[in-house]
Parts: sequence; structure tokens; C-alpha cells
Amino acid sequence: MCQKQHGAAFATYASVPRADLEYLSGQELLTSYRSSGSVIRKFCSVCGSNIEWSGSADFPDWVSIAVALIDTRFQPKSIQNIHLDSKACWLQNG
Repeated sequence: MCQKQHGAAFATYASVPRADLEYLSGQELLTSYRSSGSVIRKFCSVCGSNIEWSGSADFPDWVSIAVALIDTRFQPKSIQNIHLDSKACWLQNG
């Protein structure tokens, strides 16, 4: 699903507790849709950029933000490759 959402071999997200996420501006530009089951995706209603997704049954109080949106230095505490069973057939690493 992330491949189709991003139009790329994989998507890169940073996940944080919903309570720790604060939009400083532009929240009125977000549009939401339910992509599957309980998952809600948000994107920019002006340019269409992917912004976030949430609603995971395993982590209901967390939200995942597209890393490319972060304009400050980002140093993740950990990195995980997930859903490797559906990776692009031509992708060698991961």
C-alpha cells in the first residue's frame, strides 16, 4: 500500500505518539481518507503531498509522518524495514 501511495519502491515514515505531534500551521490544508480498514491517510489538499497515516491496530495512539516533510535535522532512535514480504521484486536491499 505504501508503494502505491508514494509511487515509489518504499515509503519512509517517522512514527511518534499522536499526543506528541503538533502542527504549527497549515493543518486546515490537510485532507483525510480511509485507505483500508482502520488506516487514515492525510495529504495536502493543495499539492497532494503525503503527510501522515495513522490507525494501525498494533499502534492505535501513534501517527507516522513522511520523513521527507521534516525540514530540521532528523536523527531516528531506530530504523526498521517492515512489510518486506511485499517489497518491490527488483529491490535488492531490505
